[in-house]
Amino acid sequence: MHSPFKGMRVLGITLTTFLLSAIAFSQSVNGRILGTVTDSTGAALPGATITITDTQRGTTRNLTADDSGAYVAPNLLPGVYKVRAEAKGFKTVERVNITIEVAQDAAVDVTLPPGSASETVVVTEEVPLLNTTSSTLGGTLSNREINELPLNGRNYENLLQLRPGVVRYPGGGFSTTSSNGLRAEDNAYLIDGLFNSEPFSGQSIINGAGIAGDSATILPVDSIQEFNLQQNPPAEYGWKPGSIVNVGLKSGTNGLHGTGYAFGRDTPLDARNYFNPVGTPKQPRNLEQFGGTIGGPILKDRLFFFGGYEGQRYSVGNTGQISTPTTVSLGGDPSNSLIDAITALQTANVPVSAVSLQVGGCKAGPTPSCDGTGFPTNLGTNPADPTLITFGLPNNVSADNAVFKIDDHFNDHNVISGRYFFGNNSGTVSDASQLQTKWLTKIHTRAQVVGVNWTFIASSRLVNEARFGYNRLYQPTFTADHGVSASSYGLDTGVTNPLYGGLPRINIAPFYIFPQELGGFNWPKVQGPDTRFQFVDHISYTRGQHAMKFGGEIHRDSFNGGAYGGVRGRIKFGFGVNDVFPGATSLEDFFAGVPDKGSQLVGDPTRHLSNWGYAAFAQDDWRITKNLTLNLGLRYELNTVVKDQHNLLGNFDTTKGLLQVGKGISAPYGGDHNNFAPRLGFAWDPSGNGKTVLRGGVALIYETLNWESFLALNNSLGISTIPTGAIIDGSGGTAGGSIAVGTVNFPGSSLNWDPAITGVPGTVFPTTPLNCHDNPCSVLGMDQGLRTPYVWSWNINVQHAFTNNLSLEVAYVGNHGSNLVGIRDINQNIPANDS
Repeated sequence: MHSPFKGMRVLGITLTTFLLSAIAFSQSVNGRILGTVTDSTGAALPGATITITDTQRGTTRNLTADDSGAYVAPNLLPGVYKVRAEAKGFKTVERVNITIEVAQDAAVDVTLPPGSASETVVVTEEVPLLNTTSSTLGGTLSNREINELPLNGRNYENLLQLRPGVVRYPGGGFSTTSSNGLRAEDNAYLIDGLFNSEPFSGQSIINGAGIAGDSATILPVDSIQEFNLQQNPPAEYGWKPGSIVNVGLKSGTNGLHGTGYAFGRDTPLDARNYFNPVGTPKQPRNLEQFGGTIGGPILKDRLFFFGGYEGQRYSVGNTGQISTPTTVSLGGDPSNSLIDAITALQTANVPVSAVSLQVGGCKAGPTPSCDGTGFPTNLGTNPADPTLITFGLPNNVSADNAVFKIDDHFNDHNVISGRYFFGNNSGTVSDASQLQTKWLTKIHTRAQVVGVNWTFIASSRLVNEARFGYNRLYQPTFTADHGVSASSYGLDTGVTNPLYGGLPRINIAPFYIFPQELGGFNWPKVQGPDTRFQFVDHISYTRGQHAMKFGGEIHRDSFNGGAYGGVRGRIKFGFGVNDVFPGATSLEDFFAGVPDKGSQLVGDPTRHLSNWGYAAFAQDDWRITKNLTLNLGLRYELNTVVKDQHNLLGNFDTTKGLLQVGKGISAPYGGDHNNFAPRLGFAWDPSGNGKTVLRGGVALIYETLNWESFLALNNSLGISTIPTGAIIDGSGGTAGGSIAVGTVNFPGSSLNWDPAITGVPGTVFPTTPLNCHDNPCSVLGMDQGLRTPYVWSWNINVQHAFTNNLSLEVAYVGNHGSNLVGIRDINQNIPANDS
């Protein structure tokens, strides 16, 4: 066990370092130009003047070579640059067409020939594609490549697989990208150097997955300057051991420029699928995706703007088949199943439940009928198999996404940049093969990301960059009838909160083949607002052959919400428990109002969670010689223990039982305060001509756990549902805590489906507390000494440039994870050793 005082000392040192030096975590989207200035004999030219010009914006950076002739220009916006070097007694040399990519270096060594400074030698040869200064693996895709490559859905994340070692899990989908065998949640997504994530799932907010399977919001690809994917990164990167996906947004330039586009597909041009044969209504497949960008100067050579918008509108049909709710097993006609069931009850003098008739959209009497508002009316009409229903309701989704950025080159020492992203997605979707439009799922996602960067150029050797970021995600999910009281269906479920209304989930075998049922799916769920505040700041300092960075970060994450789907309740008919008469079918049990079993969520799953994160690092890129660079780094990270505003978190102790924060324990787990992560790498150009480079590196990287993995905010098991407030001994005595969230199961005899049938007034579900005595509760606890998962990552690789725009890289990459989180059943018997 770690001493809390030791942890506080480590934290104190970290904070002191942060406050005294005003340094923070880098994760920069900007690049660097570095090199040496020599004469024709190879001797250094200290004091040489270097001018670096952004050719698109007209801004300049003035530097002076140090005693070894070295210079470094950090924090350069991605773009095309010109390097001009001059010294007394030598000709001036200009290197043009130098491209700076996201978070990448360009090594530009300049040799000045003797002569007059008024004479200028212009070198137009492009800088080779090789990385001669860093051991980091990676690759960059420019806006041109992003736009010219086939890109379904215009989601840039679909291009990540172009990088070797990056694949999607079998089955695909969103948030399933694995990097060199690591988990999908191990990747980090950054926008202009700031984390674009939320704590619950650990996934990105922009381009994050939606309920319908597509991205809920999307960054317009025409707004992306380029994006870079890094593996085995330097110490300025952390929190996640997978790929670092760093997206650089476009900025305005001195020229006014823009784009416009529209894409679409329509139902008449699409073929039918197997479940939508000729003779049935053709399901829609309409997609419209449109938008544009514009950028330019507000003040020439100083103030620039850029904006982008993309809209999506689509309607996509869903087709499938389920078993008809019928009396077919008794020889009935599928097209008359509902009528036959009602008639059978009337013939047997069994009362027909008025509640069941209202839910099913039917009427009893001499001529029973159904109007299709409950059960579908296309029973027995499938030409391939009359015992199957062909059904399908479309997904209708509308999304609007916009990004705006402004850059102010205030003077030679200060550059300020700000950006704002807004994404809104809403619609109704069939995520569980619902049978009526009123039971579809209503989705809504609103994502907002704000970022501000301030670069202060103190001198040619010292640059500071400070950043502030704010992410906000709100993602509620409801059934379409959530605002309708269950009483409108004739049921009194006891649910009074209007947000949790709607028809309970009703299963009728064999019509029930998961997830088809009467009613909506297992919603509502409210996620948000989830927020992240982050402040980052770093210093770049050059001294001789050393290009150093020092940094740290403070961020605060919060989650608000919970999953409430079980509040509506679930009722099952025809599962072989209560037959209304011998040989009755499930459909007849339903119309008689005789359920077999049911369940309902009790308690309030709402949680208000938060924690803090701190990091500090030091990195030195030591250019020992012109052709050998050593990368040295050390990083420290601390994630504080997750807290709930009302202490509604607990844990299970094998010796003390169920424990709740504030009632026997101060925190659900102890935390880990020893997360030091070293980095080491090298880049060696054996010939010194930049044609072949041997690189290698090793890094220890810690993994920040997403809260979803252990908090159980989906009504599952976890430390937010430890039943400290449940009845556990049968005595009904005082509970050991106040957490009493869980699903209570009821036998059919306890359910009051139709008071007119039972003769007992009251609600469908009895008012019952969570009982872990008569109905044992399963729990999932955490190791109270939980250590932070980490991965050792290493690589060795060779790069060779055939031309300035054609190169080959061959690499060996390895990862080894330790303390990775998994679930183990402590009640499982250990197999006997028969050897």
